[in-house]
Amino acid sequence: MATGSKLLVSARPHDPFIRWRVAGSDLAAVEVDGDHVGWLRISKETSEVWATSLGTDSGRVTAILAALAASMPIDGITVEDSVFSKLPPGFISPESGHWCLWTLDPAKFGARKSTAIILAPDDKRIAELLVHSNSAHVFPGDDNIVRWCGVVRGEKLLSVGAQVHSATGAAHLVSICTHPSARSAGLAREVCNALINEVIADEAPMIFLEMFAGNEPGRRVYSALGFDEVGVYRSGRLITTAAQALR
Repeated sequence: MATGSKLLVSARPHDPFIRWRVAGSDLAAVEVDGDHVGWLRISKETSEVWATSLGTDSGRVTAILAALAASMPIDGITVEDSVFSKLPPGFISPESGHWCLWTLDPAKFGARKSTAIILAPDDKRIAELLVHSNSAHVFPGDDNIVRWCGVVRGEKLLSVGAQVHSATGAAHLVSICTHPSARSAGLAREVCNALINEVIADEAPMIFLEMFAGNEPGRRVYSALGFDEVGVYRSGRLITTAAQALR
């Protein structure tokens, strides 16, 4: 739905969420009200229907979500954090995820020193390490993985992270995890620096990542690396589909 993507960019030309996370091929429906927008995305993995609406006016966001819900039942929503608590009950998830978006322009940085190395995509140690993460959502075998990088000491993988393909052309960093016994030693920074070096070599236009908003260690790491926090959001599954709640 390339036309829908153009509508979103036209309405919010400077919104990094739309510029770097939203591809036309992901859009099932689009709603625009001035600088407030919304869209539907159907998960390729679960077939769940997710509605996202961006804007700070809760009334306009609610109207956009209602319009999207009228086209098909919605399983979950994403909105800006400041709007979430002002939504009507039918659109509030009881277990919402509180997360933030961070970006880094690789053109502003040169190559960085790192002790991390590129790992084989089928390295069994990756999955063994990721069991220690409560936020990793990309695992070995995912078709979107561009590369894995990690810090290895002896034969032990102590920290890991991946870059996945984004249809927008940006580099998306995911599943960054350090073994509990090796945390607070700067290893996640080493992994990120290695990934950033590869992205610079690839000449990707932007790097982005998401993390739980309350992850203070992650916040310190990404700030030190040069990332900027550009948005805070709430996402969650609904108890009943939004279409049912509106009846």
